[in-house]
Amino acid sequence: METRNKVRILSIDGGGIRGVIPAQVLVYMEQRIQAVKGPDARLADYVDMIVGTSTGAILGALLLVPDENGRPKYTAQDALDFYVKHGETIFNKSIKRKSMFKRLFKASKFGAKNLEKLFDEKLGSLKLSELLKPCIITSYNLTYRDALFFNSREDDEGAGDFLVKDVLRSTSAAPTYFDPAHIFSIGGARKDKMVNVDGGVFANNPSMCAYAEGRKTRFPDWQDKDDPNKKFPTAKNMLLLSLGTGGGRPELGFTSDAHKWGMLDWAKKTPEIMMDGGLDMVNHQVALLFDSLSTENDRKNFKRVDYPKLPPGQKPPYDSDMSNADRGNIERLVSSGLVTIKNANESSEKAHTLDAYVDLLMEAG
Repeated sequence: METRNKVRILSIDGGGIRGVIPAQVLVYMEQRIQAVKGPDARLADYVDMIVGTSTGAILGALLLVPDENGRPKYTAQDALDFYVKHGETIFNKSIKRKSMFKRLFKASKFGAKNLEKLFDEKLGSLKLSELLKPCIITSYNLTYRDALFFNSREDDEGAGDFLVKDVLRSTSAAPTYFDPAHIFSIGGARKDKMVNVDGGVFANNPSMCAYAEGRKTRFPDWQDKDDPNKKFPTAKNMLLLSLGTGGGRPELGFTSDAHKWGMLDWAKKTPEIMMDGGLDMVNHQVALLFDSLSTENDRKNFKRVDYPKLPPGQKPPYDSDMSNADRGNIERLVSSGLVTIKNANESSEKAHTLDAYVDLLMEAG
């Protein structure tokens, strides 16, 4: 078997409808690959693991769904269309569950039936273990107050298998937006019902999780050329691409009247503050980890792509609310995805551009 010296890992943040931004980046990457490798090439052919939270998990899982021939069923454009075509259905204002007052005591902002129907149409009875490549999806279990990492390749704790649609329902159950997911494992040791919410409550930017999972995963077609007996990859053996959803930006911050907020204000704003608050911190930690590598080439192994930061007080064209799926906002998110790509390709060094990184993915393959 031919071996490679690099393991290619894709990490995608959570962010609800703002997932349009990284989805646009995925489309660009796949088109660049097809320009070199031919129209049948897929982005999934050039990654070895995908790690995602919430909307990022949905995008990543769609890329790894197999068709009847064992090839990727969905293109990156299909993943983008999931939000562009169905965003208004997922976050349907006409089926809001309760008024803000009533939601203080019961129910979430949106019903999940439309989302569950879409998952059923796209995924059917597909099991997590049947995805084409290793896929790690974050969630949080309310019963045991435990962080969950649904893993398509490993079952270290006897958790068993899961339907992909159930896992995606779990990771996208953002508190106050959708009700918690109630799911069961397939063939697992634990027979009780799992009550799960969005992995964004602890890992909205899952890139550090991606690094950690990559460190303990055996990749059969990978080998360290300097140490053939090495069993697991380290940072110098990884190409880690982290895609953001335009969240956690200072320019999206709240005004100076926060000291006047009451319980209703905090109840409305806390979930998004909680999910977006750690994005830059995680990115900083992962960047430092890769910056500590000994050679300049190895330090280029990590790249973060997100909507560019703006000057203080200047807001981006899209609404930061991760449930604003109005047609106008979706169009602004699509345009912002193109801005993100342009910004990722504007570097003083060509070796640091998104294009250069996609080339590295192909060279490693």
